[in-house]
Amino acid sequence: MTETPTNQKLKLRAYSPGKFPILAVETPEGELRLLYYETGYDFSNFKPAEEGWLQDNAVGRHSFVALDPPEESSVEDLQDYVEREILEA
Repeated sequence: MTETPTNQKLKLRAYSPGKFPILAVETPEGELRLLYYETGYDFSNFKPAEEGWLQDNAVGRHSFVALDPPEESSVEDLQDYVEREILEA
């Protein structure tokens, strides 16, 4: 897996509702990753995911909110995005 510079744009594909949102993001290379509130969305601490899991399990079974079309954010702005767009909503 490749490292992504903090200023590179990610596609925010989905998030879990609640007080500590989990983000499903797509890297510029097309990798799908889960990033966690508890780690401050530390990009080096992630869980890889697959498209089928995102649609069938996360959105389908665990009430993740799909973002269609995906939002864009840099790695360094993820925490601000969550506070502004998800937790304030």
